[in-house]
Amino acid sequence: MWYFNHIYIEKDVMDHPRTSEILSKCSSRGIFYVDRYMEIFGRKKQDIHFQMKYRSLILAKASGELLYKGSPMCQDYGRRQFYYVSTMKNCLYDCEYCFLKGMYDCGYIVIFVNIDDIFDAVEQKLSEIDDDQTMYLSVSFDTDLFSFESLTGYCALWRQFAGEHPSCEIEIRTKGAPVFSPDQDDTANLITAFTLSPQYIIDRFEHNTAPLNARLRSARQRIDTGGTVRLCIDPMIYVRNWQELYGELVDQMAEALDLSAVRDFGIGTFRISKEYLKRLRVAEPESEAVQYPFETARGYAGYAQKIRENMMEFMRQKLYDRGIKEDYIWQIM
Repeated sequence: MWYFNHIYIEKDVMDHPRTSEILSKCSSRGIFYVDRYMEIFGRKKQDIHFQMKYRSLILAKASGELLYKGSPMCQDYGRRQFYYVSTMKNCLYDCEYCFLKGMYDCGYIVIFVNIDDIFDAVEQKLSEIDDDQTMYLSVSFDTDLFSFESLTGYCALWRQFAGEHPSCEIEIRTKGAPVFSPDQDDTANLITAFTLSPQYIIDRFEHNTAPLNARLRSARQRIDTGGTVRLCIDPMIYVRNWQELYGELVDQMAEALDLSAVRDFGIGTFRISKEYLKRLRVAEPESEAVQYPFETARGYAGYAQKIRENMMEFMRQKLYDRGIKEDYIWQIM
């Protein structure tokens, strides 16, 4: 049973069957009905950390634009047709450097119950893409879907969608350690992407996320059950002993997994929209990862060019040393 401090429901979805299904798995201090979820979620000057400690849930209807072009600050893995969707907003985890704290003023969880409308939007775009192109679709951009699977079942729905649409590569990314069943009937175009960080970085900045060894066990299980796995060392966080930490990370990856069975690797340094960074720094005034003196160019903040280049070259070389060929490494700084 999931517990939330309060549950807010848009009146438009109060009779939606998925609303009833989710409510059957929840308890709360009270249920309230609103005309639009932004009446709650969009209020200014909310206390995100208080709201993350005392979570409330909002059930709403996604409307307007349902499919978004991928950000240039995100990996596109060589696909020109790169899009993302938002079936939820906000996350159970509490990463100090998370862009969501700069993107939203609220820490409550939003679930859009009309996921079928989102499927329709993706299918419409697929019908417009040339037959020789593949869409790359990120479905966990604004949340960690796996951590909510027992509540929403959305990962299973995307797994079914992937099986029905082989020209759409669907990525579900996580900092958790989901358990995978050997009888899952998955296709190669459903990609489980694990964000990996040194345990020091996890302990210091990625609060409530799964430890590194648990993430690696989950990735190994995913490979063993026939799933497609992507490993993402992204974002790399610049700290005093970063070379030692990230070097050990690659060694631990190689010890835990057959790296030749991994589809590909994404690597990148911390970067964020300049506007998001302003709000993120307000939300995390004591965070070393957030208060670092970044450089800004073309509307985005990140480490100085020399630092970025050193970190990328170091990580590429560590992967090369483990037998990973250049064509399987995607980078963004």
